[in-house]
Amino acid sequence: MQNKILLVLVVVLLAASISEARKRKNKGNRADRCIYKRDKSLGKPECIKGNMTFTLQLKSGPENCTATLEKTKRCRNKECKYDVISNECNTETNKMVKVMRLQEGLDETKCEKEITMEKRKCKNKADKAAKKAARRERNKARKASKKSSKKSRKHRKNKGATEGSDAALLEPTA
Repeated sequence: MQNKILLVLVVVLLAASISEARKRKNKGNRADRCIYKRDKSLGKPECIKGNMTFTLQLKSGPENCTATLEKTKRCRNKECKYDVISNECNTETNKMVKVMRLQEGLDETKCEKEITMEKRKCKNKADKAAKKAARRERNKARKASKKSSKKSRKHRKNKGATEGSDAALLEPTA
């Protein structure tokens, strides 16, 4: 009993010391990193031609960090509306490639004239039909096996009740 208590105590102390060591290690790394915050004095960044650029100011970090940092992110300008020109499968990458052109009358300075997007895997109609047929066959086979198992259960129940047995005598006859 004392050995078990001693063992539990050792395990708990070991786990506590490991978690403390990890905390100290993580705190040491934070001082070496450059931490930036967004400069909000410039206002909200505008989405121009699918990209927005904003300035980050140094919040904390060592002296070798730069004071300001320019960062660019992809964005979607809600003022830009596109018409789909083509939507085809790229056989090399096996992905759908959609080409869209800017609708007429919209601002070309804020929006790109033409956009190409790659999305999800291509769906081959022949493969889809084959999968559907295979699914139907599996379902038919499953239903057939269920019917045969029900019939065999009924057959087993009735098989025990022959005319000369006690089970036949207990069954009411009309």
